[in-house]
Amino acid sequence: MAIHRGTQTIETQRLLLRRAVPEDAQSMFDNWASDPDVVKYLTWPVHSSVKASQQVLQDWINHYVQSDYYQWLIVLKEVGQPIGSISGMDPNEQLSSIEIGYCIGRRWWHQGIMTEALQAVIHYLFDTCDFNRITARHDPNNPHSGAVMKKCGMKYEGTTRQSGRNNQGVCDTAHYAILKNDWDRPALFSNGLSFKNDTELVQTLYSRLDENSRLNRSKAARVEFLTTVRYIEQYLAPEAKILDVGAGAGEYSLYFARKGYAVSALELSDRNIEAFQKKLTPQDSINLVQGNAMDLSRYPDDSFDIVLLLGPLYHLHSEADKLRSIAEAKRVCKPDGKLFFAFISNDMVILTMFHEIPDYFVNGDYNKETFRCDDFPFVFHTIDACRDLLRAGGIKILHEVASDGISELLHDKINAMDDESYAQYLRYHFYICEKPEHLGASDHLLFIGEK
Repeated sequence: MAIHRGTQTIETQRLLLRRAVPEDAQSMFDNWASDPDVVKYLTWPVHSSVKASQQVLQDWINHYVQSDYYQWLIVLKEVGQPIGSISGMDPNEQLSSIEIGYCIGRRWWHQGIMTEALQAVIHYLFDTCDFNRITARHDPNNPHSGAVMKKCGMKYEGTTRQSGRNNQGVCDTAHYAILKNDWDRPALFSNGLSFKNDTELVQTLYSRLDENSRLNRSKAARVEFLTTVRYIEQYLAPEAKILDVGAGAGEYSLYFARKGYAVSALELSDRNIEAFQKKLTPQDSINLVQGNAMDLSRYPDDSFDIVLLLGPLYHLHSEADKLRSIAEAKRVCKPDGKLFFAFISNDMVILTMFHEIPDYFVNGDYNKETFRCDDFPFVFHTIDACRDLLRAGGIKILHEVASDGISELLHDKINAMDDESYAQYLRYHFYICEKPEHLGASDHLLFIGEK
């Protein structure tokens, strides 16, 4: 059953989804509720005055005391005022389901704003409230609404004839739905992605993914971080300088900076930088910049003791781009420094996907003869491919590590461990993570090398 949390504030890259207040009436009236084109296929009438908007908002405000009431205003940050609304309606306790409805001002149509808002609400209703099924519906004469649903991974379930009524009269109704296990599938994040190159793909992908909590959201997720830190600390001298390339939301940079090391961090994704900056305190002396792993020209040659590439090779598709990022990392690394490279394991991801998707072996996105995964939206490497790439880049490999092992497959059991059991599990993981016979049984791989 769902755990009702009510209308809590949700923030995305461009939006703030929040509760209504009385002062929002003028914005509601001006930006969408008074526009006949906005309400054309909706069930409520156009607002004839600000007073009508005030009455609607007050009704919403009165209901916010209910934990099962879900009604957000969509605030576009650059505008600073509401431009639409999105709601969760008619929660069904027996089915653990809820229906979503939404509308947005005409000036903001076709800009991906409603897709961003719907994705955020779906994420909230699944992850925070634990709903199992989310539905939505639209008049087939309004196909743009259905396109938003599709972009968010909702599946078309059919059209019922003359089953609804809106401001156009009796109408057919197209039905869409998404289940929680659909949302959990990594393949979902490829739905509706629009990009011209790897840089645009990274920006779009991380506008959907929550990198901010990936390494710390649970005991199982923490295994990768703790393993990587353990190996980095083997090579840290007291005055070491660290460069974190593809720093994500700052998990590694902040950890080492707060231990007194000089840290420079470079990240490509706008959303990750925003999450990183929110964690910084006045005491954090991290040099954080936005940039690309293939161009580290802002950093002098031979200037860092430790260079981390714990993300870029997840996203670079061409061999030339991969080698360019490795060459740049080598250039800025001191002659006696160490380089750390993370990869996503091609062979293990197939098993992990099967754990989530029962028919993955038959219908999964991989070559059924070679077992090579489709490099989208992430790039996958076999162990041999990792070795070949690093050697081609002139890296002497010192360690090959199964950085998270089978933790993702066993996440429920690991997360249920008490502290003593978890500590012993980590000791076991550290014991086997460099054994050749266990190396392939890991979703993430860590290679440590030197020039």
